[in-house]
Amino acid sequence: MAEVSQSEFDDYAANYDASLNRGLALSGETKEYFADGRARWLRQCLGAQGPGGRLLDFGCGVGAATPSLTGRLQLDSLTGVDVSEKSLELARQQFQSERVHFEHLDHLSQVPASFDLAFCNGVFHHIPLAQRAASAASVFQALKPGGHFAFWENNPWNPMVHVIMSRVPFDADAVMLWPHEARRLLRRAGFEIVRTDYLFIFPGLLSGLRFMEPWLCKLPLGGQYQILCRRPA
Repeated sequence: MAEVSQSEFDDYAANYDASLNRGLALSGETKEYFADGRARWLRQCLGAQGPGGRLLDFGCGVGAATPSLTGRLQLDSLTGVDVSEKSLELARQQFQSERVHFEHLDHLSQVPASFDLAFCNGVFHHIPLAQRAASAASVFQALKPGGHFAFWENNPWNPMVHVIMSRVPFDADAVMLWPHEARRLLRRAGFEIVRTDYLFIFPGLLSGLRFMEPWLCKLPLGGQYQILCRRPA
């Protein structure tokens, strides 16, 4: 299966939101629901330690996660990095501010060990298999010792995820990561695994059951999973 290249993401940048929502429509929700859910869950997982400081949004695309991350987490700053220049241009137009900046992925090599927290969502299934280890290592090197990495990916155990991804042009040929593969990748990069959780179990039609999701988060049922890991102090 072929991974999406930088040039392809440049082509999709202008229609990213519409393409993504076309697939997510099967869930009865929009991308904003999922973005807010990820940020809210991350804040809950970090608990008393707090989600403040400098955040790295790895593979930020058009900056879709920015409002939720800055709204839910008490951040000093957010830096989004990506390989797609057209996506970065759109992110800057919509979200850049004194505390929010967007840079090319190469920026990470210039600021080692400078972030308190890193986040990515649905990024690694687009990275070529041979490059995934280096990508995980680059996030590790960007974090301060003790910094956390919230690694979100689509859950291959969930059959509806495969249907949704087949309806999204830039996801149709993505190579998904099983949770055990993702944990192994992160450990090899040097991370300590803190926890693995599964979220987004119930579609919009069953939203009345969502109060149960925190009690079901250890079962591989949700549409996505988060691996929270950290760079050893």
